[in-house]
Amino acid sequence: MDKATFESQKAFAGEKKPSMQRRCVDNDYTARRMYMVTMVTEERKPLFGKVVGRSEAIEPSAEAPHIELSPLGKAVKQIWQTIGSHHPEVKVVALQMMPDHLHAILFVTEKMEKPLGKVLLGVKQACNQAFREARGDACGVCCCGTATC
Repeated sequence: MDKATFESQKAFAGEKKPSMQRRCVDNDYTARRMYMVTMVTEERKPLFGKVVGRSEAIEPSAEAPHIELSPLGKAVKQIWQTIGSHHPEVKVVALQMMPDHLHAILFVTEKMEKPLGKVLLGVKQACNQAFREARGDACGVCCCGTATC
């Protein structure tokens, strides 16, 4: 998206706070390069698991602090690890799960037809589906809990 398009759409979305700027408007997100991505759960709810262990324990001790993933956290990790099977040009270099967010380093190995945001949209949709399934929503498509949606 070029700067003029971004500015023309800004009024619709409202003023953004500097800390909320998520993308560089002049960047080509289809380009071959490495990207650092952070995704956060809504309201920072610790849906992915919990941190367990003793802070004074040293790795590789089993008592060293680490995340114990919830079933949803395991599903989200699996979704991220399979990005390459859906988008061979995107490699997950690193993935760090936390109770309420995750960090990923992605390497786009060749120019993509669609921007990385479209890949991440698919990841988010798959994660939302996993959340609905874990919660037991009847319809599996929305969060209303009815089969009539």
